[in-house]
Amino acid sequence: MNYEEFGKFRLYLVEVMRNVVIGICFMLLTGMSFGQGFKMHYSSSFADCFGALEVFDYTTESQIQFPGNYGQRDDFVNMYPDFHEVNSVWLRLEPNVEGFFEFEIFTENNVDFSYLMFRAEDNTFCEKLESDKVVPILYDMSMYYTKGAEQNPRGENFKPSVPAQIGDVFYLLIHTNSTYTGHVRVRYNRIGTIGSTASKVQDFRKNKDDHYVRLKIRDKETGEPVEANLVVSGVNQDNALFMGTDFIFSSTSAKTLHVESNTQGYFIYVRDITMEKDATTDTEIVIELERLAPGKKLLLEDIKFSQDAADFLPISMPALKRLLDFLALNESVRIEIQGHVNDPGNKNPKHSMTLSENRAKAVKKWLKDNGIDESRLTAVGYGATQMIYEKPKNAMEEEANRRVTIMIIE
Repeated sequence: MNYEEFGKFRLYLVEVMRNVVIGICFMLLTGMSFGQGFKMHYSSSFADCFGALEVFDYTTESQIQFPGNYGQRDDFVNMYPDFHEVNSVWLRLEPNVEGFFEFEIFTENNVDFSYLMFRAEDNTFCEKLESDKVVPILYDMSMYYTKGAEQNPRGENFKPSVPAQIGDVFYLLIHTNSTYTGHVRVRYNRIGTIGSTASKVQDFRKNKDDHYVRLKIRDKETGEPVEANLVVSGVNQDNALFMGTDFIFSSTSAKTLHVESNTQGYFIYVRDITMEKDATTDTEIVIELERLAPGKKLLLEDIKFSQDAADFLPISMPALKRLLDFLALNESVRIEIQGHVNDPGNKNPKHSMTLSENRAKAVKKWLKDNGIDESRLTAVGYGATQMIYEKPKNAMEEEANRRVTIMIIE
C-alpha cells in the first residue's frame, strides 16, 4: 500500500468511526438499546404515555392526528399479552370539575378503534404503567366503526362517564389496529362545578427544607404563567412528564438541565440550561414559551444532513419527531419549511439554492410520509441569501449557517 492509498484508507476509517459514533448517539436519543439492561423511558411521541398530549380546552373537541405507529414502546406488552399496540394516541386530561366527566370519540373514514382510560394517582403514572401497576377505570377493547361525525353506532350508551373531583388527572389511550394517519376527534362534557384555572405550583422535594431549583413557565410576550407540559433531565426526576406552570425540585449537582416542551399554541422549546449556582443554593429559572402567530419563525436545531446532500444524518431523527408531534398537536397550523446553506460570498448561488431547496423538501417528505397532510407544508430553499454569519470565522459559525427553520403561515 503506497502513501496515497494509505491516506485514502485512513480517511475511510475516520468516516466509518464517525458514522458509528453518530449511530450510537441516535440509539441513545431514540431509546434503542444495546442489550436488555438499557432502557430509556422518556419519549417525545404522543403514541407513548410519556409523550401524552395535554388537553387544556374542554369547551371544544380535540382533533388529533394518528401517528401511524405505537411510538417507541408497546405500553401494554406485559399487561395484556394478547393486545399489541399498532397505532395509538395518548391524551392527558385534567377536566377540573367536581361532578362527572364525559367524553365521546369519533374517527374519520370508518376506522375502527378501542380505548382505555386510567386515573393517575400521582405524577409517576407512566412509570407505573411500564411496571404493570395500573388498571383502566374504563375501557373497550373491541373494535367498532363510526359511521360519521354525528352518528354513534353504539347508541346513547357510548358516552363514557367517570366521577371526577378538582385536581383529578386521567390518561386516555385511543388505539387502532390499522396504520391509519387520519384524525381522531374527542368531544368533552363536564357535569358539575367547574373550578377556576390558576397557576399550578408543584413541589417535588421530599424534604421541603431542601434548597431548590424552581422552573417557571411563562408566556414570552405577556410574562403570564403558561400551563405547559415539560420534560426535564438533571433533577433526579428524569422519567416524568410534568404538567403545570411552576415546578420545584431539590437542588441538583448537575451542571446542565435539559428541558423540552411541546405545548399547544406555542413553539417547541428545547434547551440545555447551564446551572450557574451549586446544590447548596436556591435557583429560579424562567422558561419563556413563544406563542404561535403567522410570520413567526423557529430554528429547528439538530436537523443535520450529509455533506453537500439532502440525506438526513441519524442525529436528525429526534428533532424531526419533535416537529412531527408539534404539527400533530397544533392541527390547524400551516408552515413553510425553509432551507439555508453555508456559501460565503454566494460563490455558487445556483447550487446553493438547489441544495437548500432539496433539504427543505426532504423535511417536507419525511413529515408527509409520517402522516402530516401535505397541504399544511410548503418547502422553500433560500440558498446562502440569509446566512447568520456572512463571513464565518470558524466551523461553529459555518454550521450555524447550515440550518432548517419553519415559519408559521397560518
